[in-house]
Amino acid sequence: MVGERRNGNLLVQLGPKLQAYPEELIRQRRTHDGQTEYLIRWSLLAVDDSSSSGCSNEASGGGSSSSGVGGSSGSTSGESKTESILMWMSTEDVYANCPTLLGKRKADSQRPLLEEEERSSGQFPTDVTFDEGELSDMKDDVKNLVCRARKQMAKNSDFGISITHTIHVLSAYASIGSLVGVFKETGALDLLMELLCNKERQTRRSAGKMLRALASHDAGR
Repeated sequence: MVGERRNGNLLVQLGPKLQAYPEELIRQRRTHDGQTEYLIRWSLLAVDDSSSSGCSNEASGGGSSSSGVGGSSGSTSGESKTESILMWMSTEDVYANCPTLLGKRKADSQRPLLEEEERSSGQFPTDVTFDEGELSDMKDDVKNLVCRARKQMAKNSDFGISITHTIHVLSAYASIGSLVGVFKETGALDLLMELLCNKERQTRRSAGKMLRALASHDAGR
């Protein structure tokens, strides 16, 4: 499972023992281009097989020019501990991933606009089917794109434009349910969490679209 809903908010399965979910809206701000961003506290829940206890971490990233990160630790049941990391998210990403943090009424009023935006963002229509040969080629494409994104991130120079294009293409592939498995195999979900913490706003937005595309296959089930 890649994603589902937890009390109306997105719950992302990052691996067999790791889940991420938005927990709290801290504050909001205006960007230099007049857009609103929200500081969201994300939790990473690590599941302990032996005791069914976990440690929750809150993961997120920075704003358009800086990042806000807060840390804390504590204990719940057994040996679990908590750490906090905050992430600046655009309005559309908050509406799509954690609408209850802003209020259900606002989310409902924005949903038609968001659905129209997603349809025009380059994602494949949900009613399109592919044969085995096409799926095999696309799986290879995903692997190559994830590898390329990793190399772009490893460079010290400004990689914003190039990696944003790469993630945009990956987002289109992420909308195909048959390719979910290859995203998990290639470590694309780990890459995604890093990109959501990137200082470049456009990179975070592209990563947010990819996250929504992956989560849409399981959300609401």
